[in-house]
Amino acid sequence: MRILSQLSRRSARRKGLTLIEILVVSVIFAIIATSLFIVFKAGLESWRRTQGHLEVYQNARSALDMMTRDLSAAYLNSGNAAITFKGYHNGGTPPPWGWKANSGGDEVYFIAALNPTLNNASAKFELCQVGYWYDSNANQLVRYYYAQVGAAPDYDFSSGNGASSKVAFNVTGLTLQYYGVDSNGNAVGPYTTWDSTSVSPPPPVQLNMKPTKVEITLTLRDPSTAKAQKLSAGVCIPQ
Repeated sequence: MRILSQLSRRSARRKGLTLIEILVVSVIFAIIATSLFIVFKAGLESWRRTQGHLEVYQNARSALDMMTRDLSAAYLNSGNAAITFKGYHNGGTPPPWGWKANSGGDEVYFIAALNPTLNNASAKFELCQVGYWYDSNANQLVRYYYAQVGAAPDYDFSSGNGASSKVAFNVTGLTLQYYGVDSNGNAVGPYTTWDSTSVSPPPPVQLNMKPTKVEITLTLRDPSTAKAQKLSAGVCIPQ
């Protein structure tokens, strides 16, 4: 009976966990939980980087599509000196090399045959003022747009009647190159500037002419890696 009693007491003591066993289990659980947290955090950060990367490039691709649409509709009329196509190069001479004071890249301004009533029901002419420039203060690609609403069309960009809107963010540069044809029909270029109103300093091939092609290069800053990437597109302009 004494032996059975002792065995019974030992069995009763072994039914619970000792402090050491609880500590060991807690440490193992903490290690597992920490490992799972590290794996989950790494996966979440990777997903965020990928989403940020895709958002930047999708936005830039949409901006290039918009520029392609607008440039493809560029219109020029040699009988109207106010209807022009002008491209300015960053850092060009003589100053001012562009129109916007806080521009940090190339600029282009032209008259486009779009459908202005889609944006402004009061528009009276299908020809619109369109322009693109890089806002270096906000790291944005900006579109300038003005639909003619007056009794007579106004193609003067310096009047400032148009509105500017952001079309791409995380942009750190805009580069434009222009191609044309000479009097013999031969392809010429690339040129860093274009001026349909002057023979000097631009080459004579530009006078009263639109470029046959514009090559656009956007420099982007990936916010997740801070690396600079470039996205390019070539736009053929009907003559």
